Amino acid sequence: MKKILLALVVALCFGLSKDVSAQTTTSFSAPLIWGSSPFQDSLWAIDTTNWQVVRRLGPTLVGFTITGMNGLAQDPTTGLTYVIMKVSSVSGRVLGLIDLNTGVCTQIGNLGDNFSSITFDETGQMWGTTGDGATVPESLYKIDKLTATKTLQYAMGNGADGEIICYNRIDDHMYHWSGNGTVVMEKWPVNNVTYTPTNIPTTGTPGGETFGMLYNGPTSFICSNISSSLKRVSTIGSYDAANLSNNPDDLRGLIMLPYFNASDDTICEEVESITITGGGHQLLSHFIFHWGDGTFDTLATVNGVLTSASHTYPTPGARTIHVETYNGFGGDTVYSYILQVNNIPTVALSGPTTICSGAAVTLTGSSGGTSQWYMNGVLLPGETSNTITTTTPGWYNMIKSNLNSCGDSAAVGINVIAAPNPVVNLGNDTAVCGSAQLDAGNAGSTYSWNTGDTTQMTTVVSSGTFDVMITDTNGCSDRDTINVNVNPLPVVNLGPDTSDCVGVTLDAGNAGASFLWCDGSTTQTATFLSSTICAVTVTDGNGCSMNDTISVTIFGNPTVSLTAMLDSMCNGVPPVPLFATPTGGTFSGPGTTMNTFTPTVAGPGVHTALYTYTDLNGCTSADSVIMTVFANPTVTASASPATVCIDDADVVLTGSPAGGSFTGTSVTGNNFDPSVGVGSYPIVYNYTDVNGCSGLANTSVQVNACVGIDEVSTEEFALFPNPSTGVFNLNLPEAGSTVEVVDVLGNVILAKNINTAGTTQLDLSSQPNGVYFVRVTNGTSKEVKRVVIQK
Repeated sequence: MKKILLALVVALCFGLSKDVSAQTTTSFSAPLIWGSSPFQDSLWAIDTTNWQVVRRLGPTLVGFTITGMNGLAQDPTTGLTYVIMKVSSVSGRVLGLIDLNTGVCTQIGNLGDNFSSITFDETGQMWGTTGDGATVPESLYKIDKLTATKTLQYAMGNGADGEIICYNRIDDHMYHWSGNGTVVMEKWPVNNVTYTPTNIPTTGTPGGETFGMLYNGPTSFICSNISSSLKRVSTIGSYDAANLSNNPDDLRGLIMLPYFNASDDTICEEVESITITGGGHQLLSHFIFHWGDGTFDTLATVNGVLTSASHTYPTPGARTIHVETYNGFGGDTVYSYILQVNNIPTVALSGPTTICSGAAVTLTGSSGGTSQWYMNGVLLPGETSNTITTTTPGWYNMIKSNLNSCGDSAAVGINVIAAPNPVVNLGNDTAVCGSAQLDAGNAGSTYSWNTGDTTQMTTVVSSGTFDVMITDTNGCSDRDTINVNVNPLPVVNLGPDTSDCVGVTLDAGNAGASFLWCDGSTTQTATFLSSTICAVTVTDGNGCSMNDTISVTIFGNPTVSLTAMLDSMCNGVPPVPLFATPTGGTFSGPGTTMNTFTPTVAGPGVHTALYTYTDLNGCTSADSVIMTVFANPTVTASASPATVCIDDADVVLTGSPAGGSFTGTSVTGNNFDPSVGVGSYPIVYNYTDVNGCSGLANTSVQVNACVGIDEVSTEEFALFPNPSTGVFNLNLPEAGSTVEVVDVLGNVILAKNINTAGTTQLDLSSQPNGVYFVRVTNGTSKEVKRVVIQK
């Protein structure tokens, strides 16, 4: 096939209107770094394979003279290239679009100040920074790429000279360089709303003031400096010692546009693939390859690198390939390529797959075009027709080429194997008794017997000569013949199956013959006292044998078995299943009904369960099991005290009999910790005795707050009776007191002002039983008393 390496450096130059289409720059075989001169109207392109200048453009702007350019940046969502221009007779800097094919610039608007650098984040937002000589120096702005309107984000002011910014798509940070003799490097998240950078100490040789930065992957930038050179610097501030290039000018901006290489201009369907490679993809996250046949592949860049994409076409024809960008915020076609896909010939092979001993085979392939036969992958000289005759086993295939120089072979070749003729042996001539089965062997072959049978084995019931011809799966054949003499078999009949309670005597007949019974006896008759299935073999004077079988049943008592799932248990457990065989008998005994034993019915103690069974012959047997029922222990539990405050000591839990365990919230061992909080806490005591029988007892602890109200050591008012059913007498020594009643949760349930001294009544009879607190406040003094309502 014809192989042509095509490399297209592509720019997505969508302008401010929908009528602008994508543009393609001059073709190169490697990504180019473009940089602008801040001191003259020059735009430089550097080949990254040899770091040599390969192109210079003199940018133009209709109606104006460009005297320098401070920065370049490419929008990853549209592919447009933006430039900051110094324009004669215009103050401030002008933002515009630039066509890298022609150098023609289109003005967007005046930025209104001296901007030193611009960059884009992955959403297509333009960012810019002013230089040290600006009216508002060293400040970061968001810039509207459609109008050049700027919005101040914050002043940076770190370092001096340069003021270069560059966005890193992988870590979503903005990087900033400033300074001349000492280069300051820092970064901050793009979504940061304040200027809070992380300082990055630099190492190596920066080469002086930074003029431009190019994002070149997740951990690397390419830097242009005041020394007119390019060098690498990592995201952790490490500068390479060696320069990548020595440039004819100090370069501002720096951009690298994506490019693509196509491996072929013509391929064959099904058997060849088109491969597209390229570079300069660090600003983009995904590419969509539309292959022109209705299919597409979406491939992601890995750390800013897209290795390659390949496609094989199932049908011929002209195909137009389109490559689109996609990063979640926009994109369009960046590369188009026309490919011719030629058809391949259809190759079909036919012929036998085996060579029988002493034979040859002819294989046939598709006609037309040119042919070449191969055996075991090796070309067969002179075998260029569409047929081949051979006596040699091997794997045969044909490569067929058409007028498009496209070739193909059969999807599956023909594997010709050497096959020996089958061996047929029916054995020596023979005499048999009753019948004989003849086996021609060679399973899976086809058979032709002189009896008309077509199976591998045939049955002979009369004397004669028998012949068979077989053909195996390879198509190879053989035959054999045998003479067979067939003697009749003796007739043996022991009669129908029989039964008896004592014993049975059987007669094989055929007096004068020899006999062999199932019990080893050799007489004509045999007697059996137990049930059996017995066969007898009778052999006559020709040595021919025949046998018969009879079933003899001798009745006896049935075998009965009774078992229990458990033979010892605690009183109160569910009924215990009893298993009896044979089924159909009757159960008896304390607590035993049908086939269950119920411990609660039998009660504690040792019991016998009995099972009796009578079979169909009237024979009876019985079996029994001993069942032991243990009494359950009596269990009690208590908590002392049962009502506590949240800050009281642990409550001691007591269970009887000893040796059980307590469970419940805030329970450890036999203690309850009231610090768990206010509430009622149920507690369970579980005890298991030596027989494995268990019992449960419940208790609870009430925890009250008892805290939250300041108390004083003096007692200036009286409150009685306490406890009461809810009505209390309150004796106040002074007039002008405030009285509040609070529950254990700190809720105020009553508040009133009492202007006179002496005894007054507090009616709390509507409140539930429990502990409450009465707080009396008079001036700066405060006193609290605890009361209990018990109805």
